[in-house]
Amino acid sequence: MKTLLTLATLAFASATFAAEKCPVSGKDVDINVKSKTADGKTVYFCCPKCKVKYDKANKTK
Repeated sequence: MKTLLTLATLAFASATFAAEKCPVSGKDVDINVKSKTADGKTVYFCCPKCKVKYDKANKTK
């Protein structure tokens, strides 16, 4: 049961990321390319170039 619950959780998390779009380009995100906002929210991007553009515009790290 525990394994089934873990698999269901991972499937849901994958579906959530797959549905997210890059705030710069509108393309699907790469979960390895991310940035934190001032309020601690994680924002995901499709590529490092979009992350740099977003960070400059929003002065994030």
